Amino acid sequence: MTFSSGIRFFSWLIIVLLFAGCSVDEAEDSSSSHRNDLVLGASARDFLSDEKFTSLEVEIVYVTGSEPTSEAIVSLQKFLGKYLNKPNGISIKTRAIPSPNLGTYSIDEIVKIEKENRTVFSNDEKLGTYIFFADEKSTDSNSQRRIIGKAYLNTSMVIFEKEIREMASSGTQSEIQTTALHHEFGHLFGLVNNGTTAQTPHVDPDPKKKAHCNVEGCLMNAEIEFGTSPFSFLENGQHVLDFDDQCKLDLRANGGK
Repeated sequence: MTFSSGIRFFSWLIIVLLFAGCSVDEAEDSSSSHRNDLVLGASARDFLSDEKFTSLEVEIVYVTGSEPTSEAIVSLQKFLGKYLNKPNGISIKTRAIPSPNLGTYSIDEIVKIEKENRTVFSNDEKLGTYIFFADEKSTDSNSQRRIIGKAYLNTSMVIFEKEIREMASSGTQSEIQTTALHHEFGHLFGLVNNGTTAQTPHVDPDPKKKAHCNVEGCLMNAEIEFGTSPFSFLENGQHVLDFDDQCKLDLRANGGK
């Protein structure tokens, strides 16, 4: 695979980051759909269908100065509306918190911050989701394995904004944020074969790429060509990656659109 400058250069970085930054524990069943302490993929059908939850509320908590762009928020709203059956609506709210001043973040520290700051939880027919935009990098990030995001529980994810800003050239910050958010939501939706059963054989067989798609250019592929995929499109002037047909089939089979 060859890469030119600009967007394709950042595609190569995201190839590394999206794969390296994903938590892919085995999904498990639970009798409680309102819990937020389950493994990744355990709430896949709750996200996709309207059987238990008819609305979704997303809470984005960001460290002051590390906020998501307005373009990324708009794109996320459209993305969720495209794939989730939530007839009573999908809302996204954001709020800032002071920096915890921890330096790099471990997952244990991220979970602790969630416990201290999360205010949106699943109740009645509303599914709650939490996203933290961190001001520092992951403790697992290094020059060969730079991590921009991680979905770490059934309704929780973190985006490492400092890593994104160091990567981004002019005009690419929103695109990298958008790609990271959509990809990590794909894991919350149970893709690939980690809470949402694969209907066709498109799971990457490499154990190091667990819960990823083997279709080149798909949003859930571990080797994404950012901005150049056959499944990408333009939205508000930014390149947005999408799922391939096989991932879309999986989502529909588990209650999604």
